[in-house]
Amino acid sequence: MRALLVALAFATATPLTYVARLDAGSAPVLAGARVGTLNQATRTFGSPDHVLPLTGTRAVCRAVWERYGLEIRFSATSGCSQPGSWWQVTMRAERWHTRVGLHVGDREARLGALYPDTRRLDFLGLGTLLELETGGPFCDGGAPLALAGRIAGGKVVALLVVHVSACG
Repeated sequence: MRALLVALAFATATPLTYVARLDAGSAPVLAGARVGTLNQATRTFGSPDHVLPLTGTRAVCRAVWERYGLEIRFSATSGCSQPGSWWQVTMRAERWHTRVGLHVGDREARLGALYPDTRRLDFLGLGTLLELETGGPFCDGGAPLALAGRIAGGKVVALLVVHVSACG
C-alpha cells in the first residue's frame, strides 16, 4: 500500500511555485527544484503527458506537461526511453514567471520595464527572443545559459531557458 501511495504522489506532483530562474548551476531551477534530467522533472511535475523523439540535427526527446504549459527537451543519445540531460525548456502557461515578476502573457513594454538591458537572442533560431537573465557555470565567454522571453504580437508568449554558446 505504501508503495502505491508513493507512486501516486510521484505521478501527481504539483509545484507550489511557478518561478523559473538561473543560478550558477548547470541546469535551471523550475518551480523551486533544479531540473536537469527527466527524473528530476518527474519528481517536480509528475509524469509527462508524453515523451517523443524530435527529428533534426541533434538527437532530442521532447517531454510535455500540458497541465503546466511546460515542455523540456532532453538529449537522446540513448533514445527517449532513457533521455539524458536537459537541452531547452519552454514555459507557455501564464502561471510561469521570472523571479522579478515577468509573466507569460505580459506585454512587451512590461518586459522592457523589468529588464531594461535585454539582449536579442534571435540568432538561436527560436523566434524573437530577449535575454532576461543569465546563469550557469561561468567560462571565458560568460554564462552559457539564458532565461529568455519569446515575443509575438507585442506580448511575452513563452519563457525559455536556452544554451547560449559562450564556452568556446
